[in-house]
Order: sequence, then C-alpha cells, then structure tokens
Amino acid sequence: MTTFTTTAEAKSSRPAPSNRAGTFFRRQFVIYGILPLLLVVLVAAFGWIEPRFLSYGNLINVSRQVSYLGIISLAQMLYLITRNYDLSNGATVALSSVSCALVMTNTFPDDPAMAIAAGLASTLVLGLVIGLMNSTLIAVYKINSFMVTLGVGSAATGVALLISGGTPVSGLPPAFARYFGGTSVMGIPLPLILFAVVIIAVYVLLNWTRVGRQAYAVGGNDHAAYQAGVNVKRTLFTMMVLGSLFAAFVGVILTARISTGEANIGLQYPMQSIIACVIGGIALSGGEGRVSGAVMGALFIVLLSNGMDLIRVQSYVQDILLGALLVLALLVDRLRARVRLKPV
Repeated sequence: MTTFTTTAEAKSSRPAPSNRAGTFFRRQFVIYGILPLLLVVLVAAFGWIEPRFLSYGNLINVSRQVSYLGIISLAQMLYLITRNYDLSNGATVALSSVSCALVMTNTFPDDPAMAIAAGLASTLVLGLVIGLMNSTLIAVYKINSFMVTLGVGSAATGVALLISGGTPVSGLPPAFARYFGGTSVMGIPLPLILFAVVIIAVYVLLNWTRVGRQAYAVGGNDHAAYQAGVNVKRTLFTMMVLGSLFAAFVGVILTARISTGEANIGLQYPMQSIIACVIGGIALSGGEGRVSGAVMGALFIVLLSNGMDLIRVQSYVQDILLGALLVLALLVDRLRARVRLKPV
C-alpha cells in the first residue's frame, strides 16, 4: 500500500530551528568543550583591561610563544590519541637545547654552517632515541606511559644538567641565532611559519594517512584494532617517535631564540601541553581529538599567561590559576564524555 506524506506532515517532521541549534552547540561542545567561549571571554577581558594586550608588538610576541607551545601540544596529542601521555617532552626540549648548543660550540670552529648542521643532526638523533625508548617500554613491555615518560624525563633532565654543568651553554654561531631565532618572512616570525608547517604535517598524518586512522583506532580500543589487522606496536612507535622529534625540534628553535643552551627551559611543557590538549577536546581516554583543538588550547594558555604578565599578576598566582585550569580541563573532559553518550 502506498503512503503519501502531506506538506504539513513533512514540515512537522523536520527538526525545529531550536533543536538544530541545540544539536549544533552540543556537537561543538563534544568536539571543543568550552574552549571557544573561553577564548572570546579572555581576549575581550584582557583587551579591555590592558590596551597593550592587542597591540601589534604584543601579538608578535604571542605568536612566537604559541609556536613553541603549539608544536609541543601537537606532539603531546600524538601520544594522547593513542591513550598515552608524554611527561618527558619538557626534558626533551631541555636536553636537545643543551646538546645542540654543545655540539655547535665544540665542532667545526672554522665552519659555522657545518657546526649548525651537526647541532641539528644531534638533536634529531636525540629526539629519535627518546621516542624509541618511550615507545619500546610502552608498546613492547606494556609499562604505563605515565611512569615511563616520567622516568625518562627525569633522566633526561639529569643528563642535561650533567653535561652543561648546570650553567647556560653560550658561544653559539651568530648565524644560528640570526636565521633560526630572529628571522621574519614578510613580517611573520620564522617560528610561526614552522608552526604552520607542523600543523599541516600533523593534520595530513592524522586525517589522510592509514597510520593516522590506525592511531585513532588504537586509542579507541587497541584490542579491537589488533583484531581488525592494525599493527598496534608499529602505530605506537610511529606516534611516539614523531612526538619526541617534535619536542626536540622545539628545543632547537628555543635555543636559537635565546642564543644559549639551557637545561631548565621547557620544564613547564608537560603540564601545559596536556592542559592545551584536554581543554581543546583531545580525550584522555584516547581515540579522539582534532589538530585545531590542540592549537586553540595552546593559544588560550599563551594568551592567558601573556595577559596576566601584562597586568602584573604574581607568578605564584599564575601557578594557582594554571593548576585550576588543569582541574577544569579534566572536569570538562568528563562532561564531554557524558554528553557524547547521551542520545540526541
């Protein structure tokens, strides 16, 4: 028997505009949490309180800072989507900074270009070694990533302090700081350009390659992924090695920026990168997250820190706010999980 739907019935079956709006906002909350709202409130508040916040000079400074934390956050994201953590990324930054500086100052004294190339190569090897250590202990020996990366990070920090003697390593080739630390292209700082390249690379990796899709599958359910034919160990090795390489890369561009190798830079990155990722919608339970969320999370943290510096908020108060932000990020992550499970 043929049934006919009247125009009135068809209209009544369509979702009301309010329902469509509710569905849209719910979807955005599941993807990004409350981050877009926080960004708007933050910019409006600091822009009103301190006019220098939106000045050109300050925005350039923010762009540099967000480049460093943004790359670290994307590196952390590669761990998190596989349901793992990287608490060694800050130590990787510090050790790569010191090792890069030492290699440059102690090799090829008459050839700055070769010294710079040797320093960059040493950093690449260092990031590879740390990534392989993390991935081997986590993927092969099944040790909890929290404890593995905490231990590796502690060891890396100790090595950085040992080989530097606890003092800054100076005397780097001037060309290194000039080209890698102070260069701008059409007014755009080089770190921001490098950050954009990393964003594109990670986006392509996670969305357009097989290993990226497999990483999400492993994070969602590694046993089901294995039953579906995914090489879980290889996927973990790929994500973790890349994450550590990105952290080492940040050590290089930070070293160029300050013109010295420092054993104490980047120690704030483990917590900041986790906050940036979680508040940006990357689930701690693994298997979920977008590159745009990690980028916005890093931007929020840098803007918050920059704004508090401009209005002269004391450093220990900033630490309190950052800790509260971590708790808020964890709470939002739990709420997002509950909203995701509820039927539309």
